[in-house]
Amino acid sequence: MYTIDRNTYRVSFPNAFLQGIIQVSMRTLVILLASASAFACAGSFPETNWEQIYIANLVTLEPTRSDTAPPVSQQTPDSVSSLAFWYKADALGLANNSAVGSWTDASGNGRHAVNATGAEQPVYQTGILNAKPALYFDGTDDYLQNNDVAYTQMTYVAVAKMTTSWNPAWGTFGYRMNVLAQYGDNPQNASQVYFNWAEVSGAGKSTVTLRTTVEGYSAIYAGSEINQNQWYLLIGTYDGQYSRFFLDGTLTKESDLTPGSVRNASIGFSIGRHTATSGNTHQHRFQGYIPEILFYTKALSTAERQGLECYLSLKYNLTVPQGCY
Repeated sequence: MYTIDRNTYRVSFPNAFLQGIIQVSMRTLVILLASASAFACAGSFPETNWEQIYIANLVTLEPTRSDTAPPVSQQTPDSVSSLAFWYKADALGLANNSAVGSWTDASGNGRHAVNATGAEQPVYQTGILNAKPALYFDGTDDYLQNNDVAYTQMTYVAVAKMTTSWNPAWGTFGYRMNVLAQYGDNPQNASQVYFNWAEVSGAGKSTVTLRTTVEGYSAIYAGSEINQNQWYLLIGTYDGQYSRFFLDGTLTKESDLTPGSVRNASIGFSIGRHTATSGNTHQHRFQGYIPEILFYTKALSTAERQGLECYLSLKYNLTVPQGCY
């Protein structure tokens, strides 16, 4: 183990062979080894002398989580620029099991998420995650809707748990459950974050995905495998070149290079469904819990994303790779 640039790097070989480490750059080390031919090493080594000290090829190492890394200060959502809307269940202060016809936009932009039909409103439930409330969507007809937001790049952020069980009748095509979507019938299909069940090797596999329609391209995807009935911190971004998905603070998928802008849709965002009806009357309803959800009209920087992850991880007792305060 070697500490460099305040991160801990792990090097796998017996300590008895280590003669020294030379730091070449911030992320590159030269490792000096004795009797290197006695075990597998990176690179090619001269072996004319058993006791010779060998100089390995340059080895670039990735950091692991370490207490030597400085903790990250949490950032509240409204301290980060380009916040379009922000919904948090703990701002509602309702009685347990109250129907929610309007989820107040905490960003100050007035983009409240609403649904006037009582039978299709999600339910406010107390004490759901870390003693905090969440909205429950029944997966049948519950949803909320806000107004259109103009953007060419974006960041989706949500804390959510999907509770839908696998149904073999869905088959390999699967079944999507939208957390947040600006997605209607073509050409109103801009972007969405959704959970999905699909049959893989004869069994159901659940995933979560960011789908982005970039002008001039077909849709691009980034996501991760997940488990039913487990809480997740979800962040999906598109920066004008790449779509990326972060699950609990870890990058799980980056798309191919796809330069451009997100398709300009003129519909609002739906929470708990999408609004496309072509070939689908159920609108991919979400079943599960959402205590907090946000949207930015830019791709967050690493520092902004990690600060926001810390805010949500401390608030909801979720685990992220970086230390937080």
